[in-house]
Amino acid sequence: MKETSFIAQNKEKWAKFEKNRDKSTADPEELGRLYAEINNDLSFAQTFYKKRTVRAYLNYLAQEIHRKLYKQKKEPLKRILRAWSVDIPLEIYRARKNILFAFILFLIYATIGAFSTHQDVGFANMILGDGYIQETENLISEGNPLGIYGSTSQGYMFMRITINNIQVALMCFFGGILFSLGTHVLLFNNALMVGVFQYFFKLKGLLLTSFLTIWIHGAFEISAIVIASGAGFTLGHGLMFPGSYTRLQALQMSGMRGIRIMLSLVPIFIIAGFLESYVTRHYQTMPEWSKWCIVLFSFALILFYYVLYPILVARKHPELVYSEPQVTPIENKKFDLFKIRKNSEVIKDTFQFYRVKFSVFLRLMFRTAIPLIVIIAIYQNYVHFADLDSFYYIDWASQMSILFGNPYAQTFNGWSDLIIAFLWIIPISFIGSAVFFSFRFDGDKLNWSEYISYLKKRYIPILFGILPLYILIMALPYYLLIPFVFIMPFFYIKAATLGLSDAKKRVSKAYEFGSRHWSNSLILLIVLSLALFFLAQPFAFVVSFHDFRGQPYIGDILDWFTGFLQGVLADNTVYHTEIINFVRQFVYIAFFVMVIPLFFISAGFIFYSAREVIDAKGLQIDFQKFGKRSKTQETNFDYD
Repeated sequence: MKETSFIAQNKEKWAKFEKNRDKSTADPEELGRLYAEINNDLSFAQTFYKKRTVRAYLNYLAQEIHRKLYKQKKEPLKRILRAWSVDIPLEIYRARKNILFAFILFLIYATIGAFSTHQDVGFANMILGDGYIQETENLISEGNPLGIYGSTSQGYMFMRITINNIQVALMCFFGGILFSLGTHVLLFNNALMVGVFQYFFKLKGLLLTSFLTIWIHGAFEISAIVIASGAGFTLGHGLMFPGSYTRLQALQMSGMRGIRIMLSLVPIFIIAGFLESYVTRHYQTMPEWSKWCIVLFSFALILFYYVLYPILVARKHPELVYSEPQVTPIENKKFDLFKIRKNSEVIKDTFQFYRVKFSVFLRLMFRTAIPLIVIIAIYQNYVHFADLDSFYYIDWASQMSILFGNPYAQTFNGWSDLIIAFLWIIPISFIGSAVFFSFRFDGDKLNWSEYISYLKKRYIPILFGILPLYILIMALPYYLLIPFVFIMPFFYIKAATLGLSDAKKRVSKAYEFGSRHWSNSLILLIVLSLALFFLAQPFAFVVSFHDFRGQPYIGDILDWFTGFLQGVLADNTVYHTEIINFVRQFVYIAFFVMVIPLFFISAGFIFYSAREVIDAKGLQIDFQKFGKRSKTQETNFDYD
């Protein structure tokens, strides 16, 4: 049968399907009949019209009907129930050894605290603080030994305690990324405080009173810290023992497992905060039996959901016990630059490109940008040495202002900072140059002469491409940067255009691409900024607000480390505050150097998408392949 006759014979049937396929009232039986008939037509076309358009068209129709027939309805409630009844208990079961390890360590550390207090009661002052001990002594003399729990309004106390519990648990979890060392230290600190606290009240003859008071909420609160530490050890285990996976893939899997365990603690935080704020404060008027009931029921609930129930689920679903989380493989692939990408594809390829090409642009940065950054940092710390003897309300903002010479900061010192603020454009342009060169680099070994040649041609244009955006960011105060966000996308891909385009009129193309893809650039800027905000949490937790003593309102791993370091340095040098600020600057600037390439990479992918829309470079390449298809074997190109 001729193709034209075949089409004429069946086109009404195909048109009927196309007309009714999107209707929600479509008859399933009619769709089933059409599915069978179109599959028959597809088989016929694959036999006689294998290289013709009608085969691809029928294949598309068959896929559409298949999706319509076998589409599963969304069941969000069932998924939530399954997560809490199956998925999370299985993760807890897989992490049972780590959680048990955390529990044993907690008991050992608490015992050390109690024994040290038994040996020297002054140890309690060192761990709990002289102010807290003095206040507790006063309350004991007044006949209200645990009156501190009723010293604050209930609502405010509930919010503060809940946030603090979440913060401590998150730090125990994030501490695992430091090869579990951070988790060990945080668990040690918390367990030591519990042991010291309980034994201090034993020495005052108030052991039972303190036990039945603090464990009203402590059963949930302390259990959450132990379980979060178990999740932290799970995270660290993936980093230290990757097995047959790459270390990054193992960290991804252990991170996903740890996050699931942390999600299970959300109601625990809320219950613990509620009990401490609304129930514990009434410890003197509550009957003893009610306290015992709350404490025992709390421990029983924790024991059931985190010990017994996971065992039951594992026995019921043995096939799921050893299943591995799915991770994206890190492929050393070549990126198809000549294609139009959606925003989701740009984000995905940005992080994939970062992982694949990281070693390339990092080596280039170590020979260009990073030495310049080190020189600028040393000079700024020399000039601002007096400013390093202070703690700041928002530490990261103040430290970066010192490094960048921010004219709106309290540390601004005039022309010197203005010059430094302008000079920062040089290493930032080198970072951009390294990233853009990586788009062109396909080999395994870097050719430095080739990179030098690239810099001679492209470095100055890239610098001028970054300059308008950089000047506006540095020149405007922070309260004007928010509306400026809507202007930034116009300049976002200018440097990428100047660094990647081979067109003669690159400058005009840069403005054309920027204006046409303003919305794409804006979305990418917002998404990347949010992603980096969360990545920064281990050392800039909720933007790191500090009091006048440098103590964080909500601490993070960097706060813990610098606090520990300051305690060590205080007895050995008068410059302990300056050294702490050096350490903080090093962490902030290292994070800055690591994340800036992500913005250049995403700008590069937006540029290639914009060029494809306007210039259709990829389509031109496809036309060059026209007529070169295999006559005996179908390829992926036949389906494009």
